[in-house]
Parts: sequence; C-alpha cells; structure tokens
Amino acid sequence: MGCYVDRSQSQDCVGIGETVYSTAGRTRIKITLAGYLVYLFDIWLGDLSGQEAILGMDFMVPAGIRLDLADGSLCLPDDVRIQLSGRRQLYNVKSRVVRLDQHLQIDVGDSMEVPMRKQT
Repeated sequence: MGCYVDRSQSQDCVGIGETVYSTAGRTRIKITLAGYLVYLFDIWLGDLSGQEAILGMDFMVPAGIRLDLADGSLCLPDDVRIQLSGRRQLYNVKSRVVRLDQHLQIDVGDSMEVPMRKQT
C-alpha cells in the first residue's frame, strides 16, 4: 500500500455471518472530497476477502458530511453535493423543497397537517 502500518495494535471483529477476523494493524489515510476538502483518518487494516480496505461511514460525522438518500447524494459542509454512484433521484424535477417556520416533532404513527403557501 505504501503507507506505515502500526502492527502493535490489533482488534477482533465480527463481520457478516458472525465470522471473527483479526485486524493486522492501523494506519492513517487521507481522503480528498470534491477535489479540495482533505481529511485524515485512522483506520484498521486486515485481510478481508481480497479487499485492501473497507471505509466505513464514521468519517462523515466529524467531516460534517450529510447523506441524503432521497436525493441520492452526499452533501459536503459547504453544500456541495456529490451524486452517489448508481443512484437516481427519488424525486422528479417538479418536486419542491418545503421549509417550515417552526420545529415540529411527529411521533411514530401520528400525522400533522402543515399549511403551505406559495412563495412569491
């Protein structure tokens, strides 16, 4: 891989099917998003069915990245959107964003009517 691996640390992990495997060590990687946002993260390394590394989603929270599954995109801190590979948008071009003037909490199984007014 061309990076320093700290082999003094290891960790047992349970994957799909409850198969236990051990990591080989840790290393620091650099992730660049949208060509200019650079993040450094410590990751665990191990031999995982031919994969060199599996990057989880835990890097997204400290980086301020939001996952918008309805739109099929990642939203970076400066509102740059990156379309997810192989995803199409769930909404068509006629849909519109609705912003509420107040905070509403809707309990499970409940519903609420929100009056809508046309923006001018």
